[in-house]
Amino acid sequence: MITASFFLSVEFYVMAAVAAAAVIGLCVKPASKGPASTHLLPGILCCDTDATGPQAPELHFRCAADGTVMLSRCGLSGITDSGAVSLAVTKTGFDLSIEERIVPADGGEPINMALFTLDFLGQERYHIRYNSEPTGLFATFTLTNIPDMEITKLLKVNS
Repeated sequence: MITASFFLSVEFYVMAAVAAAAVIGLCVKPASKGPASTHLLPGILCCDTDATGPQAPELHFRCAADGTVMLSRCGLSGITDSGAVSLAVTKTGFDLSIEERIVPADGGEPINMALFTLDFLGQERYHIRYNSEPTGLFATFTLTNIPDMEITKLLKVNS
């Protein structure tokens, strides 16, 4: 039988503090992101004929009604259609890490744009980190994949 003096004892307050700390710890624990998956995307190389002179390096995202996201990487320089541009996209929960890979080649027509299709995303909000190690450029931003959403982000110099 528990007496009223137990609720006034030091032991009771220690047990109550430990229980409260455990509840708070469980409440603030971040949710698991789940397994990571990597998608390798080849780029379709083209030349933006509307561009006059060098373009600023930028990313243009366009979301379709079926959840597909079209990505245009503009402002490429020193690349010809004999080379290649590809992306390694690692998806962990709602975080995307995109690594740009550029393979230059001699000869061919100059290009300034690469097009990619991301067909593995749901209609959710994603945190994106885009990194181009060959050019030293990067961008971080949030993309909400809803129909007809368009977003353009400038690539910055990685310091």
